[in-house]
Amino acid sequence: MASDSQQSQISLRPLERDGFATRILKSLTAYIQAAELKAGDRLPTERALAAQLGVGRSTVREALQTWQAMGLVQIRKGSGTYLAQDIRATSLHVPVTINLEREAVLNSLELRRAIETDAARLAARRGRAEDVERIRAALEEMEAAYAAHGFAIRQDRTFHEAMFTASGNPLYLQIFQQIITRISDAFNGSRENPFVTEPYADESQPDHRRLYEAVAEGDEAGAVAAVMRIIDFVEAALRHDQ
Repeated sequence: MASDSQQSQISLRPLERDGFATRILKSLTAYIQAAELKAGDRLPTERALAAQLGVGRSTVREALQTWQAMGLVQIRKGSGTYLAQDIRATSLHVPVTINLEREAVLNSLELRRAIETDAARLAARRGRAEDVERIRAALEEMEAAYAAHGFAIRQDRTFHEAMFTASGNPLYLQIFQQIITRISDAFNGSRENPFVTEPYADESQPDHRRLYEAVAEGDEAGAVAAVMRIIDFVEAALRHDQ
C-alpha cells in the first residue's frame, strides 16, 4: 500500500467530456493499481478525486455509490471511502461501467421502443418497392454477417435505418441514430455487449426477418409485433445481468 504522501504524488488524468462513466472508472482503477491499494485502504476524498479528474463531485459520488452497491467499496460517513476487496483492472472496469450505464441504456431502449414501433407501422403502410428492396438487401447482409462472424452490429444498424427510412418520417430516423449511437457508446469494448452474443443472433434474427416480411406485405400489426420482440429481448438481457 502506498502511504498518504505517496498517494498524493499519484495523479489522475483529467477526463474528456465524452464517456464520463467509462473514463472515470478506468482512471480510478488505474489509480488503485498505481497506489497499490488493497482491501481496507482508504481512497482519496471526493473533492480530491473530482479536482484531479476535472469533473463534479456528484459524478465521483455516483461512481463510488455504484461501487458500494456492488460490494467493491464501503462508504463510511464522516470517515471516507474504503476498498471492500482487492481490485484488479480486468475484473473491475467493465462490470462497473455496464452497471453505471445500464439505466441510461434502458431509458434509451424505452424511447427506441416508442418511436420504432410507430416507424414500423408507418413503413408497412407507406413503404415503396425501393424501400422494401433496401430492407431486404440489408437483411441479407446482416444474416450473412451473423453466419460468418456471430455478430453484425453495423449491418443490424443499416437494417433498422432502412426500415426507418421506409416510414417516410426523417425525424424518426434522426432520433434512432442518436439512440443507437448512445447505446453503442455504452457498450464500446465491453464483453457484456448483448448485441455480440450468440443468443442475440439466435433469438433476434427470425424477428428481423419477420419485420421485413411484415413491411413487405403491408402488415402493420405484424411489423409492430416484430419490433416489440426484438427490443424485448435486448431489454431482458440487460435486466438479467443486473
